[in-house]
Amino acid sequence: MLALAEVKEAELTFVEHRSSSFLIDQLKLTGTMRYLAPDFIEKSVQTPFVEHIKIDGDRLSIETISDRGDSKVQTYSLTSNAVLHTTVEGIRATLSGNLAVLAESYEIELSGNMSDWSVLLTPKNEEMRGHIEKITVSGSESQIKVIETFDADGDESRLDLSYQTIK
Repeated sequence: MLALAEVKEAELTFVEHRSSSFLIDQLKLTGTMRYLAPDFIEKSVQTPFVEHIKIDGDRLSIETISDRGDSKVQTYSLTSNAVLHTTVEGIRATLSGNLAVLAESYEIELSGNMSDWSVLLTPKNEEMRGHIEKITVSGSESQIKVIETFDADGDESRLDLSYQTIK
């Protein structure tokens, strides 16, 4: 967590695989991410559709761009949705190495060593567990390599990260 706390800025590429009972096949998304400590994350999906997700403080905005170039933006307050807030804080607190914030909402299980570590986050709140069963984050040194989210309904997401720059 101390090594993660030292990262103040990172630019990454990602490949995300999502599986859901609503999908016939697994969905594969690719794009870029940017992180600025302690609470700014921007995720830009480039394929198979175009979408920009920005988390800045308490605000989450999602911009979807259609094939015709039309843009639709939805904005949310994280504090107005407990499940969304807890999910985002879990990822953000891990990125910033903030163990105290993680411990507020999650049971934390750390394993491995500096070159190959993992963190298992299990929501403490029963309502949250009704949505997300667990989140696993793994990496090496100060770099997160994989974030996996396991939803209570059986849906799963695996986000593979590759760092382009890190400061």
